[in-house]
Amino acid sequence: MIDVRAVCAEYDLEIVPANVLPQPGQTRAVATMERILNKYGEGHFRMVLTTLAETRDNNCLIDETSLYATSDLILACPDWVENHTSEWLEWWDKIPLGPIMATISQLRGKVHARFALAGAIYLMLTHYSNQRMAKLDSAPSIKSKLPKQYKGKHLRQVERIRLGRKLIQIKADLPRGHFIPWVKDESGISYGAVQRYMREAKAA
Repeated sequence: MIDVRAVCAEYDLEIVPANVLPQPGQTRAVATMERILNKYGEGHFRMVLTTLAETRDNNCLIDETSLYATSDLILACPDWVENHTSEWLEWWDKIPLGPIMATISQLRGKVHARFALAGAIYLMLTHYSNQRMAKLDSAPSIKSKLPKQYKGKHLRQVERIRLGRKLIQIKADLPRGHFIPWVKDESGISYGAVQRYMREAKAA
């Protein structure tokens, strides 16, 4: 059986008694961590600790509310967590978790703090994700890879494969569900052609 205290020690996180005010690198929320570990498993629990204990200024804010909110967000955003882990952690570096938690505390007794915190953080994560999408190749940069007078049947095989690989990478970079809208609204290429190029690139 996995020992919560042993895992916390790996993250330089000390568990202190309930009557002690936690300092940076300390937490009193051992029961909450045990519940998360037992319900969702070691991998999930470690991701919760990584998100809080290894991002900027957040290792002093590990309590029941932040642990549950972080756990909820990891469950709700599997694509960000699994496919863009480094960016996920970079976004958490930017999130002003302390001020958000202080603001949420003003709603105590009226709104569940766990869900209020998760919602506030999700709003910021979505903002960072949208910024990331805006930096991806735009339609002109995609079109520039095609001949000036584009006709699918006139595109050389090497160009089709190169473009297909680029499209595969863009699909991987975009959040789940965003690729088809991007193709239709921004790529300047028909979805049928996109599918053909991607299939050809995968087969090459």
